[in-house]
Amino acid sequence: MSTSHLDPVASTAPPAVRVRDLRVHVPSRRKVYAAPVEVLRGLTFTAPAGQVTALVGANGAGKTTALRAITTALPFAEGSIEVLGTALGPADVPLPSRAAHVPDDPAHPDHWTAHDVARLLRRLDPGFDVRTFAALLTAQGLPHDRRHSELSRGQVTQLSVAAAIAQDPQLLILDEPFARLDPLARTDLVDRLRTVMAREERAMVLATHDLEGMERFVDHLVVIAGGQDVLEGDVESLREEFLVLEAAGVGDGLRGPGSPLIGPSTVGGRLRALVGTEDVLGLPPGTDLRRPTVSELVTHWLRAAGPLEPSPRRTTA
Repeated sequence: MSTSHLDPVASTAPPAVRVRDLRVHVPSRRKVYAAPVEVLRGLTFTAPAGQVTALVGANGAGKTTALRAITTALPFAEGSIEVLGTALGPADVPLPSRAAHVPDDPAHPDHWTAHDVARLLRRLDPGFDVRTFAALLTAQGLPHDRRHSELSRGQVTQLSVAAAIAQDPQLLILDEPFARLDPLARTDLVDRLRTVMAREERAMVLATHDLEGMERFVDHLVVIAGGQDVLEGDVESLREEFLVLEAAGVGDGLRGPGSPLIGPSTVGGRLRALVGTEDVLGLPPGTDLRRPTVSELVTHWLRAAGPLEPSPRRTTA
């Protein structure tokens, strides 16, 4: 179950990020002279203030493209983006200073060390806390004087996240921060990010393809498939709205209008699918029902959406 870091009802803060009907085209990777490919096809979602919002989807769904547009690294063709109350769009509108971004593949010169990163950030941001940065590196067992070329990709990610936290951001944007971490490092990073989120009005937007073990960390969920949002809502509300259904057989008798199945699959002769809580009346005996995990919500909705195909948006409060 998700635990909200800030009561959305009590908060009067505007959303940390608001994206509406976002369309983004990128050059084709297959042919040099081919028309640009539309990666985001009307993406719409809101990241509430004071909460952790996860953008989840398969590889190629558009998560990284969305974050690049939000952080002004990629222009968008249509739609609107607001970050911390600032409308983005024109090239001369930078990302607000209270927002920090860690890309999926942080790029620093190979000869740089953590000391070099600290010197640059202190020059760019007088509020950068060198002591906090050094303490985070020490806590993670990261050497302060080792060159980036001598660090693993996971260590480079940890260093970049530590640098972002030391900027004391109101909004922290992370792209696949756990992808290259071992289980222990992943757990430590989640605990560290929980500490950041304990501060009032802090918000986090992270893109990931795996929410295993994130039940009590993520507050708001956005499932993306084919460049569109197919499911969005408060994690607690979504877990109450849907149930995991399991039944023997292929489940042909469960596919009627009264019991629409979401992302069904059959393994070992047993059907498993999501079903709306209000659609369970009249199910046959032997049907098992239980609350879904966050990972199960994502898996079934992605299966229902299909591979990289535009799908109708599904939003719940």
